[in-house]
Amino acid sequence: MTESGDDIASSELAFVIHPAAEHVSVDVLLNALDHIRRLLRDVDYAIHGGKHRSRWDVRRLQSSSPTIAVRPSAANGNRANAAHAISAGLRLVTSGVDYPPPYFTERSLLNLKAMRRVFRGSDCAGSIAVQEDGEQLASIGRDISGKAERILGAGYHNLGALEGTLEAINVHRSPVATVWDRLYGSPVRCAISQDQEWLSRVKALLGKRVVVSGMIHHFANGTPRSIRKVAAIEDATLGQNLPEAEFGSIPDVRAAHNPAALLQAVREPAGEY
Repeated sequence: MTESGDDIASSELAFVIHPAAEHVSVDVLLNALDHIRRLLRDVDYAIHGGKHRSRWDVRRLQSSSPTIAVRPSAANGNRANAAHAISAGLRLVTSGVDYPPPYFTERSLLNLKAMRRVFRGSDCAGSIAVQEDGEQLASIGRDISGKAERILGAGYHNLGALEGTLEAINVHRSPVATVWDRLYGSPVRCAISQDQEWLSRVKALLGKRVVVSGMIHHFANGTPRSIRKVAAIEDATLGQNLPEAEFGSIPDVRAAHNPAALLQAVREPAGEY
């Protein structure tokens, strides 16, 4: 999913909040802006990763129908047009597809699903228009929850393992580790045990290439989205002089039981498992 090549000039992305009544209240405005902020953060993270997260600058504010126009700062050296990825992705989601747009992770879609709150109650927004360089590409409305759920509910799951870099650990409430799947280049959230010994072992692997096994949940297009309960996590840097394995997620029960041994066998020309 990660793009390469020269930096791409980013578009201006605008969100126009159309009130359901005559005016938009402060509460509705702040609620909508919070969801917009989450969307920018999540998609930008999937494009650039935690090391190169963009700063989004406010370029324009209007008050007739509250409008906020933003653009990622050029100082971040963006390698992909994040504003275009967001507007094009929202156009797909709101059109009613069964698969996630590029860079739209499970977290992005869950936040979009929660955006239904902006359109509920007596004090609410009627719709939010999404514009790119002045052209309207999508309209987010009260049906956004169903559109996001259509993608979230269309996938499948299997017992297996995936290989990637363990980039982040969040121990707030239910501990979660983020692994960047090597094959798809996308962040996969992996639920890990709260046991202190388990957490210590996972923390020791931070920044390393690992193989994670458990019940992997995929989107309909095969992209891994999450592991709801990690069964095992192992250092995948063993046999560093061996060639890289040409795979990402492995839908294999054996891999879940002994992922390190499977990696060793795949990398060795005459390895047996």
